[in-house]
Amino acid sequence: MTDDPTPDDLDLRERELFAALPRTSMPDPHATERLVATLAREGFLRAHAPPARRLRRLAAAAALFTAGVAVGASAGARFASRYSLEHALARTDLTVPDRVLLLQRAGSAYVTAAHGYADATAHADSTAVEVANEVLRGAAHAVLKSNLNSTLSASLVAVLQTPRAPSPTTATKPILWY
Repeated sequence: MTDDPTPDDLDLRERELFAALPRTSMPDPHATERLVATLAREGFLRAHAPPARRLRRLAAAAALFTAGVAVGASAGARFASRYSLEHALARTDLTVPDRVLLLQRAGSAYVTAAHGYADATAHADSTAVEVANEVLRGAAHAVLKSNLNSTLSASLVAVLQTPRAPSPTTATKPILWY
């Protein structure tokens, strides 16, 4: 408990006196100077560089940014070229397992291209479908023979070699896309 009066304890005259009090006051001029001096001393206020100096800084930053973009683009192009399918196909130092994986990668790329071709044509090209099927079968056999991933490869070979009766709507074999 306090003895301070609450606004409800004030009578009408006291309320009028409180309402008449000024709500703002002018700061002490010396306090303003001390505040500005403190802000300047702590580094919040500093003189702006001349416009020519700012332009030089901006030009230097733009040059660094441009150089960074050029280096990044060059490194990205080298990386993409080094790990491209075309570059891998041209290499002669690959081991047999690496060649099998390259065959599987090239087969996947071929199947993707054949699928894009099939989507772009109005009628299914049975030759493209059959070639894609053979590419998948060959890649699965190569992986199976190299013991790289025998479970998956055996499943792929089994699916690709399973003879199915032609349905009335289509006479092609089922295709497994991966």
